[in-house]
Parts: sequence; C-alpha cells; structure tokens
Amino acid sequence: MANDKQLPVVQTDLDEGEPSCSPKIYVSNEEATLLAEMRRLREQSLELKKEMRGADPQQRSNLESEIDEMRTKWKDLANQREKAFVRKMIMLGHLPHNHSSDQ
Repeated sequence: MANDKQLPVVQTDLDEGEPSCSPKIYVSNEEATLLAEMRRLREQSLELKKEMRGADPQQRSNLESEIDEMRTKWKDLANQREKAFVRKMIMLGHLPHNHSSDQ
C-alpha cells in the first residue's frame, strides 16, 4: 500500500508547449542596481558615439577617452554583478556556501 502513494499534482493553465518552470527571472536588489547603472552607462556611451560623428579631432579624442573610462567602469560593474549573482545563488541554496566566484 505504501507504493500506492502519489504526490499531489497541481493543474496549470499552461499550454503543452509552454515551459513548466517560471519564465520570470528574479534579480536581487543588488543585481538590479548594478544592471541599472550598466544600462545608464550604455545609454551615455551611445550618446557620446553620436557626438563623435561630427566632432573635430580634439573633441573626438576627449570623447574616446570618456568612452574608454566607461568601458573600464562597465567591466567593473559586470564583475560586481557576477559576484552578486553567485551570492544570490548561495543564499538560495543553489550553490554551496564555500563556492568561490573566482571559479
């Protein structure tokens, strides 16, 4: 009789072709802050690239320097976001507590 036990099944409104896992991606507040900053940098760099099209050589050089600084900041933010993701996965129990984000 113990073999007759079954786990309850929850009926969903999903179509057969739909994924059974949640399609939503949850980001932590830390990740959201970093992603917002990355988005802001991207928008700024697009504006600077537009300005570069009509700029004289001196202005162009200054704009290129600003864009290089933004690239450096972007890489730093991407690194921080990856570490925040690993911390979130550890807190959720998806990674062991001794997991290193350097792996």
